Amino acid sequence: MKSLKGLLIICLLLISCTAFAQTTTIWVVRHAEKATTPANDPDLTPEGRARAAALAKQLKRQKIAAVFTTPYKRTMQTGERTLKQAGLAEIKTYNPSDLSAFARQVLQDYAGKSVLVVGHSNTIIPTILAFGAAKPFDTLDDEDYDQLFKVTIGPDKKVKLDIKRYGAPHHSNKAVAENKMMMQAN
Repeated sequence: MKSLKGLLIICLLLISCTAFAQTTTIWVVRHAEKATTPANDPDLTPEGRARAAALAKQLKRQKIAAVFTTPYKRTMQTGERTLKQAGLAEIKTYNPSDLSAFARQVLQDYAGKSVLVVGHSNTIIPTILAFGAAKPFDTLDDEDYDQLFKVTIGPDKKVKLDIKRYGAPHHSNKAVAENKMMMQAN
């Protein structure tokens, strides 16, 4: 009986250690193509809605545990299809003015899970940096819509960044293409 209890305790310890030793994945994407009017909070264009659908398709098997967006229609509309596909009830909004605090909270609340973060051309690189990944390039241009950044944080706390494309090609940043080629060579 003692050996059975000991074996049970060892099994429980191994299970709990395995639960803590999982990889956390943060998918970071810029909102899809937006209309030009109204200037302050436009909806997605038909191309943007198609891109949002392509994003959901790309992330279909990722078991997304939460979708975070800024409080703008274009970011929310970009994340809605992924949210519904994952069977989640609501989008969680974040304030991009304090990305360090946001990243800490996500890593605490969603350790070992996958989340989607939808931002803007001027917040994507800072968001990636806030999660501890290396800076892939200086800026994301206003015409760059097709990059999907995958930040993974392993059990050893090692951070890895991978850049993929999704949906119809729509980018102008040559640094993105050059960086992608360099990442594939390494």
